[in-house]
Amino acid sequence: MQKKTAVHTATIIGGITLCAIASAAMPSPVEKSHVTWSASAGLGYDSNAYLSPSVPYVDYAALPSGSNPTVVPQVQSGFFVPLEMKLGAENSPSRDIRLLGSADLDGHLFLDSDLNNANVYSLGLRAGSEFIVGRKGKIENSVYTGIFAGKHKQVYFDRDSGTDKVTSGGANLSERYSYTSTGVEAEYKHRTGRVDYGLNGKYARNDYEDPVVVSQLDHILYKVGAELGVAIARPTKLGFAYHHTVRDYSDRHSRNAQGVYSSANPLLLYTYEDIGVTLRQRVSTDWVLHVDYDRTQRADDYVAYNDYNQNKYGARVLYANGRFKGRLALEHWTRDYPNAFAFDEAALGTKKTYDGNTAKLKAEWEQTKHISLWGEAVYRAQNSTDLRYEYDRNLIMVGMSWAP
Repeated sequence: MQKKTAVHTATIIGGITLCAIASAAMPSPVEKSHVTWSASAGLGYDSNAYLSPSVPYVDYAALPSGSNPTVVPQVQSGFFVPLEMKLGAENSPSRDIRLLGSADLDGHLFLDSDLNNANVYSLGLRAGSEFIVGRKGKIENSVYTGIFAGKHKQVYFDRDSGTDKVTSGGANLSERYSYTSTGVEAEYKHRTGRVDYGLNGKYARNDYEDPVVVSQLDHILYKVGAELGVAIARPTKLGFAYHHTVRDYSDRHSRNAQGVYSSANPLLLYTYEDIGVTLRQRVSTDWVLHVDYDRTQRADDYVAYNDYNQNKYGARVLYANGRFKGRLALEHWTRDYPNAFAFDEAALGTKKTYDGNTAKLKAEWEQTKHISLWGEAVYRAQNSTDLRYEYDRNLIMVGMSWAP
């Protein structure tokens, strides 16, 4: 499966690259370059930094098996600094070729040292070439091919206490979720006709900083997809997206039909099929409405224990008038595991299910050409038959952004 998908992804990326090189073989002698950047920082309050359940529960997955202790979670809150920085560089050696590079950093850092385990940050670097393969006025068809690298830092903590996650023998697992990612990607965008569409492909190697006392989460990711946009009427547009993704693990093994993890089982391999539909409606000069539906099906290659079906329903309302911008986003989602059990305990006989709701409200006021003030409120709630993963969380943030 890994080799077949790798060939498929490489074929798409290679084909897009060859098409771009052939189309840009005789570039015009025009050279331009520029650098862009932006930064944002602020102060936020998090009502549940460790995504802890709000009520006591019986932990049926605790060791030794059958002990079934009652756990009383410690919901912890505090203030944090949200950070986001972006840097982009572009050089056009000709009218039909652009050399692109970018660096992105985002994360949040808590002010209270007792909440350090909740700090998260991600750094991403990209470099590649964009080839213009068609024009119609200012609208372009383009092909992008490039490489990327990234670093994600996240502590694997106990949701009930916020302390480092450890094994039953006391070995520290706190680095388990931190990883580096490297890979290649390609994308073709067709925008000159009445119908917009695109193709994309990605190959990534994710290397986790796992402790050697447990199986590692290292895996290779393959992703291919397509997007389509159709203008139904002047204020209305319908968008479709499809992605096929494979996560092929090199050390992590599967669970059997009873939910038992064992190194005797085959290595873990997940395949995802994602379909998305978006209806965009411009209500007026100031207001735009988006209605979204996304469905994901995940297949577990071994006995289908961790198969799931996920549905997301959402709506976004955007407002822009002069120096003021606003955005409201609402989402409800459900995830059902037809073969998996809550707490991965078949003896309970309770199927594993999740559902959740998210609401985001953000406003931005432009103060000058380069400086804006912003405020954001976020509410998230997750429910599950596996009570370890239920939580409610509120985020309130204010800050300032800068751009040239």
